[in-house]
Amino acid sequence: MMLLVYTVMFALILGACSSNNGNGSGGEAAEPAGNQPSGQEEAGADTSPLGAYDPPITIDAVRYVGEEVKFPQGDDIESNVWSKLYKEMGINVNYKWIVTGSEQYDSKLNIAIASNDLPDFMQVNEIQLRQLADADQLADLTGAFDQYASDDLKAVMNIDANALSSATFDGKLLAIPSTQPVIGGSAPLLWVRQDWMEKLKLEAPKSMDDVVKIAEAFAKEGKYGIALTKDIGSNASSIGLFNGYGGYPRIWVEDGSGGLQYGSIQPEMKEALVKLQEMYKAKLIDPEFGVKDTVKVFESITSNQIGMIIGPSWYPAWPFWDMVKENDAVDWVSYPIPSVDGGEATVQMPFSVSHYYVMKKDYSNPEVIVKLANLYYEKLYSEQAEFDTYGQVVTADESIGVNKYSLVEVVNPNKDLIRQEELEKALENGSDADISSAETKIMFKEFQGFLDGSNPAGWSGYKASGPEGSMKQLRTLNDNHKVLSNGFVGAPTETMAEKKATLDRMEEETFTKIIIGEAPIEAFDKFVADWKKLGGDTITEEVNEWKAGK
Repeated sequence: MMLLVYTVMFALILGACSSNNGNGSGGEAAEPAGNQPSGQEEAGADTSPLGAYDPPITIDAVRYVGEEVKFPQGDDIESNVWSKLYKEMGINVNYKWIVTGSEQYDSKLNIAIASNDLPDFMQVNEIQLRQLADADQLADLTGAFDQYASDDLKAVMNIDANALSSATFDGKLLAIPSTQPVIGGSAPLLWVRQDWMEKLKLEAPKSMDDVVKIAEAFAKEGKYGIALTKDIGSNASSIGLFNGYGGYPRIWVEDGSGGLQYGSIQPEMKEALVKLQEMYKAKLIDPEFGVKDTVKVFESITSNQIGMIIGPSWYPAWPFWDMVKENDAVDWVSYPIPSVDGGEATVQMPFSVSHYYVMKKDYSNPEVIVKLANLYYEKLYSEQAEFDTYGQVVTADESIGVNKYSLVEVVNPNKDLIRQEELEKALENGSDADISSAETKIMFKEFQGFLDGSNPAGWSGYKASGPEGSMKQLRTLNDNHKVLSNGFVGAPTETMAEKKATLDRMEEETFTKIIIGEAPIEAFDKFVADWKKLGGDTITEEVNEWKAGK
């Protein structure tokens, strides 16, 4: 009898071992995906941070392509330098669907989440991340990140202490954050048609009243003074104006007592709305702004209809270069946002992570998402970078950002600040010896060509990152502690996930109606009361509980 028992036990052990061979998803008895070796390791494949898959694996993915993305002749989003690189690593990407623009993407992905029709890989925002985490639909990446993340990737993820924690739920890492240099990508500056300023003999703005006076001078010439988009409160064009009056929409700011309060409901916002209502009534703002997104506003800019716009440091690349290359008399100059009382305003920037990359639960090789992040940083920012192949390709007519074809983007949050400082020093010294990245060395050569007249297209980069460019202004603001980050970061609280979208719509509709005169300024007070009653007070409690627990 004992021999029979031992024989049966031995057979069961053999069966269990057999069921765990292959792809690492060996049934109910297997360890959680985030803490066990991947299938490729058990198969004896290369398990280094950039190890290739043999045999190859396939990922079902979804994605969007931005309106600004361009391709070299013969390439598209499914066939390009990055897709070929993935194949070399034994990674075949199969797109279930592709759309143009982030709004269409979010809409379609929300439908996929609701219908449980998920791809293996997807990019999600913080609300979608919370939904998928709560529904237990995501792979645990804790072990995969610990085992496969390169030293470079780990270092980048530690620059902002909140990056990885924002993707961690109940101790499990469920996403790879897409860290970005938000100060250069989002912090607002005032961009002005300098050639118009000189023609009208106008002085540089030193207060918000000066901004209004410049807008009035442009309007007398038959132009709109300043641009706004339909996304009031969430687009840089309006955020910068609110910042000038001490308002900070859509972020959480210190309340003076150690807690956090919601910026959009503070009295300074009301003051800014009063001024915007006056400017709209005086026809200083395009009367059709309420139906125009950023692309439509850029069309008005490039057709010489608008003389000022508030936006990030990269506007010289798009849309301004489209104007300058056609007419070199056109000149756009950036200024720090002036405050209502004079001097430089404190401006806001978002959290360094606005979206995340996730893998569907039970996908056989969840570590592939970490390898994709390793690969992106390796090819663009490491000592072995090949930026002129995988980052930016220069043709006879233009420079194309091929980095946008990658499935994953992870960038040093301080990249733009470091790059501007290195470029400024390199131009002073006439040498790129102390430049730390291949991308910046390429830009240094472009600057040299622009300055000696051989590379007119270098105008946009020089305007942004040159010694007196927009990034230098932001670097100075940052050094002077005049850049404000969101006090609350990461996945939304429970009530945020449920009600934030409704509250945001109410905010946008109220602010727009006030500006165009369909609602009196007192509508702001009602909005504040309604916001608090319809979930805002609960959200504020949850946000402060989160802060107290940090």
